Amino acid sequence: MAAVNLGVDFDTTSSGGPKNPGSQVFAGFQPDNEIDRFRNSAGVYAGLETEISDNFLVDIGGRFENYSDFGSTFNGKIATRIGFGKKFALRGAFNTGFRAPSLHQMWFNNVSIQFVIDPLTGELEPTRVLTSNNKSSVTKAFGIPDLKEETSLNFSAGFITTPITGLSISGDFYFITIDDRIVLTSRFSDSDPTVAALLEPFSSLGVGAAQFWANAVNTETKGVDIIVAYNTIMGDGILAFSLAANFTETEVTEVIVPSSLLAGFEETIFNREEKNRLEDGLPQQKGTFSVAYRVDKFNVTARANYFGEIEYKPTNPDNDETFSAKVLLDLDFGYEIIPGLKLSVGGNNVLNTFPDEHQKAANRSNERFIYSRRVTQYGMNGGFYYGRITLSL
Repeated sequence: MAAVNLGVDFDTTSSGGPKNPGSQVFAGFQPDNEIDRFRNSAGVYAGLETEISDNFLVDIGGRFENYSDFGSTFNGKIATRIGFGKKFALRGAFNTGFRAPSLHQMWFNNVSIQFVIDPLTGELEPTRVLTSNNKSSVTKAFGIPDLKEETSLNFSAGFITTPITGLSISGDFYFITIDDRIVLTSRFSDSDPTVAALLEPFSSLGVGAAQFWANAVNTETKGVDIIVAYNTIMGDGILAFSLAANFTETEVTEVIVPSSLLAGFEETIFNREEKNRLEDGLPQQKGTFSVAYRVDKFNVTARANYFGEIEYKPTNPDNDETFSAKVLLDLDFGYEIIPGLKLSVGGNNVLNTFPDEHQKAANRSNERFIYSRRVTQYGMNGGFYYGRITLSL
């Protein structure tokens, strides 16, 4: 049979450049990615905890650290607990924090395939994106300054009470600020001639965009944790209830635009989509309610997990979407066959509940992303069922 030449090269694009592989987002580390860097750090800390009276505890601490590449820092904390009899107590704490950039944030470099919105078509396109290390010449050419440490303040206050036998209730409020938070910037696309010129040395790799680690934002996080637990005897066994709820909100209070940044790219340092991942990309309300019963060698646990709604806000506000709250159910049945040998069967997400699908065509990207790739409510693998035998020696 004679071969037929259709005049199509399946290894290159219509312009002659290399095609991006479909599911291969990272081909692996190359020899050019190899780098050998290290740091030395030393720390000294001390703390004092004392009960000034039977119902008044004070805890004071401090920590001094020195980094070979970031100098020195001192951070402290103070915490207290005030009891009102045996059934109620208040507690609170305040501390400062410091985090030096990790070595990978300083020195990591690679080229990976990411789906980037084409500014001409508005569609998601697979693009080779360069992540350049913080000290490289290309990073400096884009005007990204040297990384510096993150600093934080953390305040919390709460209570704990045991009003009746078997019942405990606790609640805590917290407020955290992080300044100079280290994040990946948005992607600088070669659709702009200035960026294209800077990325010309990487043209043989097909690089079409670049991103960098930078001290790009200041954030505030505030939230409340509530935990209720109750145990009681029921028949020959023990019945236990527990409820845990979390309400958290994170706000980007400032996007830090360095004075050295490439002119005209102030909105690129941390765009609307990246901000969305910090503020709305995780549920702001989460809760768990569980019931467990144990009698002799048998136990059963049922757990309902609540995940609040999340929002997806891409660069184009017309494609905003909200994914509704969901409840997932877990079940576990266990039986101790002999002392130390236990058989369990059960499942996580036994009702096989999936997150909401994207409804807007631009977000589905030709059915490549039925579920969101940028915000995470919970896993999208559906139910997980198991049977296991546990041996304890």
